[in-house]
Amino acid sequence: MINGAFMQFFSLYDLYDQWETSGVFDFLLPALLIFSIIFVILQKTHVLGGNNKGVSAIIAATTALMAMRLQIVSEFFGLLLPGLGIGVAVIVVVLVMAGLFMTEGNMHDWMPTFFWGGVVIGLVIVISVLNSFAWFGSAWFQQNWVSIIWFAVILAVLVPFFHDSKSATEKQKLNELYSHVKVKES
Repeated sequence: MINGAFMQFFSLYDLYDQWETSGVFDFLLPALLIFSIIFVILQKTHVLGGNNKGVSAIIAATTALMAMRLQIVSEFFGLLLPGLGIGVAVIVVVLVMAGLFMTEGNMHDWMPTFFWGGVVIGLVIVISVLNSFAWFGSAWFQQNWVSIIWFAVILAVLVPFFHDSKSATEKQKLNELYSHVKVKES
């Protein structure tokens, strides 16, 4: 029987502190994230030909290690990932609350709302991370902010012209894609 002797000497806070001083959060985890994203992109796009997992792994590892040489990469991930966690938590809460109003018949109508809500949350996170690096106060941004706003306005005006409205049968087909999700009818 253990009398709690182990638990009085071990805490997760101490483990996290040890990992923090060892560089797990500043180096290892961001490097693994960069490696895995690049590896998956190389494997899924077949840029290197057939099934070249070894070459893809070498390229991904090299890119991840070279990226981690710069301290700004660690700082960027250190600011981005906690914001991403908060953003995902907000999206999950909104999805749970929206489940009160969703039915199988109107599920497709809600999907664009969730998509654009996720885009807005993602933009808020990215803008806050870039703002913490004083990117918006940089000389480049000060010189080009009007062009950026004009580009966004033109894009916002042109996007609806390339969007086709869906007929009732197309909406029904799209709703069938979500048929595996069961929503309680009220």
